[in-house]
Amino acid sequence: MGTSLLAPYVANNLAIWHCPADKSTGLNPAGQRVPRPRSRSMNLWTGGNGDSPGNGYKGMWGPGGNWLVYRKLSQMVEPGPAMTYVLLDEREDSINDAFFVVEMDGYPALGNTKIVDYPASYHNKAAGFSFADGHSEIHRWVDSRTTPPLSAQDLQLNIASPNNLDVLWMQTRCTRLH
Repeated sequence: MGTSLLAPYVANNLAIWHCPADKSTGLNPAGQRVPRPRSRSMNLWTGGNGDSPGNGYKGMWGPGGNWLVYRKLSQMVEPGPAMTYVLLDEREDSINDAFFVVEMDGYPALGNTKIVDYPASYHNKAAGFSFADGHSEIHRWVDSRTTPPLSAQDLQLNIASPNNLDVLWMQTRCTRLH
């Protein structure tokens, strides 16, 4: 595994990977409680491995799946850079890897939605998003299933959440069909 392509731009400012509203902690190698180093995650559909063989995902995500994984800005024709988020705040009890999965199966129909990873809700039931065109915004969640109470343990992920408008909002800002 190589160094991130963003490393030259952020090497001296690692705080960009952590939302100041996230007060969670972890243990360092010396056993001391320290602030969590990261609370931001990358959209799977912007440079992730959603289309890689052996990634463990089934269905439309696998090789030959129907959804695009954008690896260049020029590929973001639909929905476009201003509507494609790259980073978002992820909940402390949902973080399990470096990318955030929004299940696209069923899009744009609402009925078959599910929450794979949970976005943060530290900002009055809202989360911060950074988009490919460089702008950022805070989005407030409207469905209580998107913002369950924080848990001392990891949340169960991949939960059916039919008709969840928050999932639809994220799907609209992720990817499109091949």
